[in-house]
Amino acid sequence: MRYKVTQHSYPDSDLITAMELSRICGVSPAAITKARDSNRIDSYDNSEGKERYHRIYTPKQYAKSKDRRHVTTPTRGQMRSGFDNLTAQAVAHRPEFDTGAVPPVMMDDDTPFDLGDAARERVDLAQAKAMKEFYQARLAKLRTAEMEGRLVPKAQAAIAVYQLGANVQDKIMTIYSWLAPEIVGYFKDQMIKAGATQEMVLAATGDADHYVGEKIRKSCLTALKDLTSKTEENILDG
Repeated sequence: MRYKVTQHSYPDSDLITAMELSRICGVSPAAITKARDSNRIDSYDNSEGKERYHRIYTPKQYAKSKDRRHVTTPTRGQMRSGFDNLTAQAVAHRPEFDTGAVPPVMMDDDTPFDLGDAARERVDLAQAKAMKEFYQARLAKLRTAEMEGRLVPKAQAAIAVYQLGANVQDKIMTIYSWLAPEIVGYFKDQMIKAGATQEMVLAATGDADHYVGEKIRKSCLTALKDLTSKTEENILDG
């Protein structure tokens, strides 16, 4: 907000220009203008009606209202301290690294900042960005595979596998119904060829179809149970 000379009690000696404020805050004059236009800082008219800023209060107001979510480059003060873009981004959430933003005599906490700490923050941010890029690339690869039909949703795959398993189970568990009569029929033919009468064959093979069928059915059931108990680690074991 811009206060007229009648709306404040600051003398001209306490008021400074935007250029002077930018030097105190360690930023460009354009950054001061942007902060003013977005109502992040207040301005005050001097006795001549010219727009000015308070030499003590406004730098604190600027530092307190700084939008730290979208920092991409260091301020002029940070550049003088040797900060690069990544370091500025890494410590954007820590006001104590706003070098030049508030002169030491104006800071609420007189504890000096540690440039070694800033370097550690920079390394952490670099690692976090690398991990983010890795997972973004992996996600893009998966999305491409999905669009090309090489990747399907997990639930859809589970349904397909279940249906396939059910079909396999049905086929295996009905083998006995046609295999048992074929086996018994083969031995009946061999007995007749060997000279056995029809009555002898019937007497010898009475309930053979059922007996052989049960043996086959139970063997198939045992095989299925063994297969379903396998894991990824032992699926190929004997």
